[in-house]
Amino acid sequence: MKSKNITINVMAPLLVGTPTDMGGASSRQEVEQFKTLLRDAKARGVKGVSIDVWWGLVELTEGNYTWGYYRQLFQLIIDAGLKVVPIISTHQCGGNVGDGKIFVPIPEWVWPKLAKMVPSGKVEAVQYVSERGNACAEVVSAFATHLILDSYRKLFSAFRDEFADIAKHIAEINISLGPAGELRYASYKDDDNSNWPNRGALQCYSQLAIASLRAWVLEKYGVESEVAKAWGFAEMEPEDVAPPTDAGDFFKRKQHVKTVYGRDLLQWYHETLLKHGRMVMSAALEIFDADGSPFKGIDLGAKIPGVHWRMGEWVDGKVVLSDRLAEIPTGLIRVNAKEWSSDELGRGYKSVVSFFKELNDLAKHTRVVLHFTCLEMPDGADGKKALSLANSLVRWVGAEAKRQGVPIKGENALNFTLPVPQSWDLMRSALALPGQDGVYEGLTLLRIGDVLQSDVCKAELEKIVKLFDPDEVESPNSQGPPEATKVA
Repeated sequence: MKSKNITINVMAPLLVGTPTDMGGASSRQEVEQFKTLLRDAKARGVKGVSIDVWWGLVELTEGNYTWGYYRQLFQLIIDAGLKVVPIISTHQCGGNVGDGKIFVPIPEWVWPKLAKMVPSGKVEAVQYVSERGNACAEVVSAFATHLILDSYRKLFSAFRDEFADIAKHIAEINISLGPAGELRYASYKDDDNSNWPNRGALQCYSQLAIASLRAWVLEKYGVESEVAKAWGFAEMEPEDVAPPTDAGDFFKRKQHVKTVYGRDLLQWYHETLLKHGRMVMSAALEIFDADGSPFKGIDLGAKIPGVHWRMGEWVDGKVVLSDRLAEIPTGLIRVNAKEWSSDELGRGYKSVVSFFKELNDLAKHTRVVLHFTCLEMPDGADGKKALSLANSLVRWVGAEAKRQGVPIKGENALNFTLPVPQSWDLMRSALALPGQDGVYEGLTLLRIGDVLQSDVCKAELEKIVKLFDPDEVESPNSQGPPEATKVA
């Protein structure tokens, strides 16, 4: 029995060759390696290749776009008989898990341009600034989206115009919405001990973030005296409407749960992230979903991460939730214990899935697809210290997407998990295959070299493809094509 709605894609390397020297010997070698992998992927039933289109490579000077590098790579994918899934990546490459030594910053002109638009004139005002005072240059912050949105819109338009002639070869366009291309705040990083499996760091200490918080609070309460009354302050100055000066103490004393101030702060934090996502995705729909667009009807996608640690554990067949202080600073969930414990309320993810539902309602021709990570990870991954409910989270988000009618696809979070057969069992079980209760309609594997240079992965890939389309696999010989040297 075939299930034609399921697609298996692979991620391309972060870069193939050196973009400024594609004629060099090293680049030519990497291109040949990529071509070999593409042929093998096609033979094994893979449908498409997702590939980052780095903003920092295509718009080195404002308004001047250079697409030749991606023309070449897209054509390699097309020539292999595969679909292209471009990710318009307005974030930095470098600094996240899996980036290795590759570094592609966002265009240099962005920061001074935006700094001129804010009262302080400082670049940090338009970046994420954490509770520890660290500024993040990975991406323009959600608090500055209104300042950069026109540049995003022009980038989307330039992409549409450049690649209109190959629209039929593009299966989906993904839009970056934050660090690592994900809809989230830059809340977990190695440099400030807020990474896995620790509590994430709040990212709302920039000038624009604090101004946004004050505007939101005054809109809710009207005047400062009413804010003071709601928050239990005897009196209040404008500077009192601010994120906590000691976020560690704020969370330790559970002020985020116990106080109106804390709940308001994190409600604003969550709503602002969704507002940012709505602005960017609405702009993308205006460009790609328009009546005259060559891309109308082609899926538009965005990714939210599976932040699965500090969630809880299974005890006697029941989930016992933890503090969820990895997810809260990402902005993905609200502080609402009722939502967290309710399947019907999406276990905290109802509002972020509703964001995708709103986009689908807004679209005229196009589906907006939610992409979710960590499909390969089990509950209890990495032991009790992590308090991981990764597989449960995958199920909860999938179930909420189904409830709201939002198309959902998934991917593995980490490349080094793929040689483990259990990872494939978990990914397979999440898919909307006949005879099982999965709801995910597609899987993207990170990344092509990791899949096709492992005997376990090749066997598991063939097994999973045969489940939904047995005619698609060309049964390559046991040795497969010549092994290519692994690229990033």
